[in-house]
Amino acid sequence: MMESREIQSILPHRYPFLLVDRILKIEPGKSAVGIKNLNGSEWFFNAHHSYPPVLLLESLAQVGGIVLGSKVREESPLAKFIGLFAGVSDFEFHRCPILGEEITLKVEVTQSLASLYRFAAEVFVGEEKIAGGQILLSFQATESGSSR
Repeated sequence: MMESREIQSILPHRYPFLLVDRILKIEPGKSAVGIKNLNGSEWFFNAHHSYPPVLLLESLAQVGGIVLGSKVREESPLAKFIGLFAGVSDFEFHRCPILGEEITLKVEVTQSLASLYRFAAEVFVGEEKIAGGQILLSFQATESGSSR
């Protein structure tokens, strides 16, 4: 399991844009299961009654970044890298999660080509699948470590 401090050692995101609370299960370079709790202190609840779909996609992308970043860190603990959300396809939203719910974010690498990685992504609230499809991340280790 990974808590916030370890997540922040991999991702550059910080509050209020760190959208993963913890990682329950991870296979570096392959897959992960993350959690996001909607406890009401989040900034977006000032304007929305539910977790906006674009932030749900970003949460999945961050879990994907942890999958890839943990593999780089495993191979070279001081390595620097850059990851970018590159796309989404065949994605369906059945409903948006609401205040008080715990979101389970599941991602698995299904294809890679050079620095592009395709993930199968699913979102659950309890046993209910509320969204799913494919996300694409661009991810590259940097030699100089100058950007992250």
